[in-house]
Amino acid sequence: MKQPDRETIRKQLISLREDILEEIRRKNAEAAGLGDEGVGDMEDLGLIDNLGEFLHLLSDRKREEIILIDEALERLQEGTYGQCQECGNLIEDERLEVRPFARFCTACKARQEKEDHLKEGVAKGKL
Repeated sequence: MKQPDRETIRKQLISLREDILEEIRRKNAEAAGLGDEGVGDMEDLGLIDNLGEFLHLLSDRKREEIILIDEALERLQEGTYGQCQECGNLIEDERLEVRPFARFCTACKARQEKEDHLKEGVAKGKL
């Protein structure tokens, strides 16, 4: 990877990280505001609980993305950014464009997902 590309990628990762943090702040404020609207009927309270839980799960997922972005920034600094952590081959440019914090090439990610799906099936008694 060329040096100018590294700086562009670094800026992209930092911008993505900031966008996610802002989204988490906004969603948390929305969730906090739900309870401030007064007590409604049971259906309203159930909806508020479900929405709050959904926003919490969304925040958890976004926090995981922040960790992946931070790890990508470390790999960028170490000079290993864009290298698959499974097989060592280069991660496809198209994949990095869509998911700049990707850790695995398309083939390794597909294999992992297939293995996870099989494990999930076995756990549920299905093959």
